[in-house]
Amino acid sequence: MLRSGTDEIQDVNGELLDFMDDMIETMILAPGIGLAAPQVGSSLRVFVMNTEEGKFDKIINPKILKTDGMESFNEGCLSFPQLFADVVRPEWIQVQYINEDGEEVVRESEGLWARCFLHEFDHLEGKLFVDYLSKKQLRQMKEELAQIEAVGLTQNS
Repeated sequence: MLRSGTDEIQDVNGELLDFMDDMIETMILAPGIGLAAPQVGSSLRVFVMNTEEGKFDKIINPKILKTDGMESFNEGCLSFPQLFADVVRPEWIQVQYINEDGEEVVRESEGLWARCFLHEFDHLEGKLFVDYLSKKQLRQMKEELAQIEAVGLTQNS
């Protein structure tokens, strides 16, 4: 599912908004600051974000219009718990999406909101943060995964 594409939303309705509210609950419990529909087994073209305390963004049918600059930042992903790596992404974005009120929004942003948007957008395209990593970073990550798995096996026995 994480490598599959997503289906555009035709109608912003109560069922969709309930689903996105459930995604927000899942994101909070994980805990995380973003969650895309493919991460919870859905092919809907939506994601949720919480980059400011008490503010939740429901992003529907997002598009990236422009980007500028590049910067590296240490990212994690709820699909790869406990793994973090430096990922280079644009530092400024201009995007378009539909909000929970069914309104089209065009927004320019940088910082954490932009980074989270790009990360979650990638999930809708079947791309994962590990796809940005060098072979060296991937080798180190495999070692970390093996250590996490070994600890988990020890605790469960």
